[in-house]
Amino acid sequence: MMAMNKNQDREEQAASWVVDLFSGDNRINKNPEREAWYSEDARNADAFDKLKSLVENLDQVGEQALQEEWERELHAEADARKRQRWIAGFSSLAAGLVVAAVMTVSMWVGLPEPVSYETGKGQRSTIALADGSVLHLNTDTRVTALLEDGERHVTLERGEAFFDVKRDENRPFFVKAGKTQVRVLGTEFNVRLGASANIVSVLSGLVSVSQKSGDESVAQEIVQLHAGEQAEHDTAQQMAVVESFDEGAVMAWRSGKAAYHETPLSLVVEDLNRYFKKPLQIADASLADLPVTGTFNVTDQNVVVDALESAFSLMAVKRIDGVILLYARET
Repeated sequence: MMAMNKNQDREEQAASWVVDLFSGDNRINKNPEREAWYSEDARNADAFDKLKSLVENLDQVGEQALQEEWERELHAEADARKRQRWIAGFSSLAAGLVVAAVMTVSMWVGLPEPVSYETGKGQRSTIALADGSVLHLNTDTRVTALLEDGERHVTLERGEAFFDVKRDENRPFFVKAGKTQVRVLGTEFNVRLGASANIVSVLSGLVSVSQKSGDESVAQEIVQLHAGEQAEHDTAQQMAVVESFDEGAVMAWRSGKAAYHETPLSLVVEDLNRYFKKPLQIADASLADLPVTGTFNVTDQNVVVDALESAFSLMAVKRIDGVILLYARET
């Protein structure tokens, strides 16, 4: 599921009609298409009226200033010929103010705005950005993207995302995940935002991992990652542990699966709970360190629970509130 701002098209159309209104004789003549668009939706009318009011206010300010100048000119120069030349200049300047006002409105409407996308538990989504880059969002994830002329920025607010960044040497691509900042020109990598550490896994290209500390205005590079390398960035310690990684395990989520190898059951449960609305909970503390190896289909919680029960001698009991408790099966 994704959420994004849909007002920009309306604002741009409103600006276009305002330009049309203040062009030539259009302030007098009616435009059927403009009037139809204006009447179609109250939000259209509101956007048009606001921009029209802005232009008219700028025009009035300009006229008042020019009126004062005109009076001073009359006192200084009584010659009708000079006055005639000034009146002509007044008309040109007034027209210039209208053009400048319309240009100001157009520039204001055209400013890039951040756009947010998100998924719920158990959902995945693919987002194509305007620059040609593609974002793949895992379960329970939210990102905000802002594409500017000189830089591209994405903030990972929660969850996990895979980035396929279109290369542009003139527009670096930044990903902010908590205190972790990733900078690339064009590459493929995965970022997971964790409670105590953030994990960056690189599939291709070169990735710079940085962190801001205290009042620093510029992030300090912690490590550079090449294809096949992964960094677990501990922001509290301002350090990253770099190692190779199993691409199949890290990227299993893109096909609706979760893969583990000798992973403690406590960490497996923590990870699986990202996908399910009804959480799993270890009821027997002795099970916390039970090593788990296997690949689970996270699109169906019942299948996951059945697999845990049969493969690791567990027993699952669902509480009335929906929480699923895991016990060691009695032998």
